[in-house]
Amino acid sequence: MASTVPATTVEPLEPARSARPGAPPALPPGPRAPAIVQTLAWAVAPTWVMDRCARTLGDAFTLTFAPSGMKLVMVSDPEAVKTVFTAPGEVAPSAAGSSPVAPVMGPRSVIVLTGPEHLRQRKLLLPPFHGERMREYEDVIVEATRRDMAGWPMGRPMRLQERTRRITLEVILRAVFGVEAERMHTLRAAISGLLEPVHPVAIVLFSLRRPSLERPTGGIGRALDRLDAVVYDELERRRRQPDLAERNDILSLLMRARDEDGQAMTDGELRDELVTLLLAGHETTATSVAWAIERLVRHPDKLARLMAEIDGLADGGGEEYMTAVVNETLRVRPVVPIVARMLTQELQVGEHRLPKGTRVVPSIYLTNRNPRVYERPREFWPERFLQSAPETFSWIPFGGGIRRCIGASFALLEMKLILRTMLSQLEPSVPERARGWRGGEWNRRRAITLVPARGARVVWSRRAGSTGSTSA
Repeated sequence: MASTVPATTVEPLEPARSARPGAPPALPPGPRAPAIVQTLAWAVAPTWVMDRCARTLGDAFTLTFAPSGMKLVMVSDPEAVKTVFTAPGEVAPSAAGSSPVAPVMGPRSVIVLTGPEHLRQRKLLLPPFHGERMREYEDVIVEATRRDMAGWPMGRPMRLQERTRRITLEVILRAVFGVEAERMHTLRAAISGLLEPVHPVAIVLFSLRRPSLERPTGGIGRALDRLDAVVYDELERRRRQPDLAERNDILSLLMRARDEDGQAMTDGELRDELVTLLLAGHETTATSVAWAIERLVRHPDKLARLMAEIDGLADGGGEEYMTAVVNETLRVRPVVPIVARMLTQELQVGEHRLPKGTRVVPSIYLTNRNPRVYERPREFWPERFLQSAPETFSWIPFGGGIRRCIGASFALLEMKLILRTMLSQLEPSVPERARGWRGGEWNRRRAITLVPARGARVVWSRRAGSTGSTSA
């Protein structure tokens, strides 16, 4: 990936070495650059770091961060990824509980929990996101997209990611709260405050701090306080409603859910799961839709093929190419670049026997681009998925194993419906001033996600024969 970090930032790297048979547990080699340099490079350009290390060190390498001395062992060989994802939960539990997301999502979030508690929460959360229940949200997705499209400028550049975030936030609010989403102005403001872009200098300063599980302070802390107040108020109000048993929104379903012992979720558990759904449930999908359009406008032949398929849906055509476009976007531009596990005992991962206490990190970004798996791995080429579906451990935008993203099916449905709705009426193109960027927009770090550096700037024009109002 392109980056503003010069190639001289990190010193030459040591070559990878295979573990000797019978050798004691040890970490793979890593950059020779000081930990402070590795930390700064990771804070500013994580994809550049991963690309460079994979090129010089191979499928497994160790990064060291200052001032804590924390080490991350990154792996991207599908067999190594499979080993980590399929290891028993008591051997390789999630490391999210010690990550920056834990104080925001809360200690009872399904993202943070491990072991039996994680499985309990996962079972309680699964029903709203599978089967026919999920299909009930289709009209909500299409209506939210059309409503936002009505205000899009024609013939002038706009940052698409800002608009897709508004669409997916509206969708998740309506899915979670139902009709009450109309009055959730305070909640929208609080969520926006939590997801405000962070200045690169602030990212660097944060990266140099020792890890902390303390609740955030400052602007993020105040936004989190407002978010909590709205959620707890809605829980109390919802319990007083006489139609709770008939409602189908996610909040009502979770409030009625019972575990195997007949126990309901506590208010604290409901709060943490709702915050997780609200934050994780829209930002990633919004960014993926923006990336899809950013890729398509730079490959006009693929955009034309997708629009032709969309036009054919009315005549009973399928969505094979749409599925391929979505899968390829998630492969070449994954929004979340890594996922971490903490080993509680020694584990053989590929050529390396890793010691207890290792943070082993399947790199979603590198695994999805492994040149031994994918032909032309850096290229946006949806056709690669027309003949066969993505393989389980070489295409991992949603993680894997028992901790695979609960909302994966919902996210795929939402991406397809938003793209179909947009491209059935409008045609995007590259802004005039951006046509010289042959590789398109590069990855920019936004908290723990990778977003288009320029916000996915596009110019929209109305397709012949389409209807609907947009601003001129």
